Amino acid sequence: MRELVSQVIAVCDSHAPVLITGETGTGKELLARAIHLTGNRRNQLFTPFNCTGLSLEIADSQLFGHRRGSFTGALNDQPGIIRASEGGTLFLDEIGELSLELQPKLLRFLQEGEVHPVGAAAPFKTDVRVVVATNLDLPAEVKIGRFRQDLFYRLNVVPLHIPPLRERREEIPPLIEYYFDLYLRQAGKENIQLSQQAIELMMRYDWPGNVRELCHELQRLALFAMDGEAVDAARLSPAIINQTIQNKPNRQEASLSETVAEVERQLIVETLIAKNGNLTHTATMLKLTIKGLKDKMRRLGIEKSKP
Repeated sequence: MRELVSQVIAVCDSHAPVLITGETGTGKELLARAIHLTGNRRNQLFTPFNCTGLSLEIADSQLFGHRRGSFTGALNDQPGIIRASEGGTLFLDEIGELSLELQPKLLRFLQEGEVHPVGAAAPFKTDVRVVVATNLDLPAEVKIGRFRQDLFYRLNVVPLHIPPLRERREEIPPLIEYYFDLYLRQAGKENIQLSQQAIELMMRYDWPGNVRELCHELQRLALFAMDGEAVDAARLSPAIINQTIQNKPNRQEASLSETVAEVERQLIVETLIAKNGNLTHTATMLKLTIKGLKDKMRRLGIEKSKP
């Protein structure tokens, strides 16, 4: 993720198209906004447009504009989203869903900086930075004929990939801290903490919905928590608890407390190994005091020298 941030800084002032890939919920639009707000177009418009589920006529009109009378219901001239974003950044989400019929028009805009509204006699020049995103495998879409190869190459000038949350679990605790505090403030609540067991279970969960799913989980916990309460692991969604139980041998006989203890043990052992047995670094990583870590190790039967 640090490398990703450095790439954003390197390309933020460029006019080159950016292609952001990653699973649903990883934060592709957030990254696109970061590119816009970091660059020299930050004082201009950032315009998001979702390419999913639109008819050819509507998508053509919304993106490229139309002239009055060019089709039924075209009562006035419309510039379209691209021209309306003049000087700013256009974010095309789910670019892999864009109609094949519109892909040549988008390619011409990217190559020539020209937009041809529906029914117009001539194209218009415009200056817009384009950032696109998709959770599809675009090279695979090219092979099966659902996405133009020339458009893919034109968009793939600056490829940025956001890894799924399960591949960057060390980011889960700070994400939990930030978003749980945010949702508590939005709900007007205070003095509420998540138990260490709850945090550890969330660190073990695979988060198929990525950061978006994590945010929804934290928002739900914040909404139902009472002031002054410590939210324990039992309040987590069944999917989080069930995945941990399913990954444990003899899971039908495992109680919640046994499951949590096993997760704690695995997490401490893995962190000890990663930190070469250094208790201070392990405690810092796990958001524990040295005393708290030693108490847990004693309770769970973990030996520092032989984890």
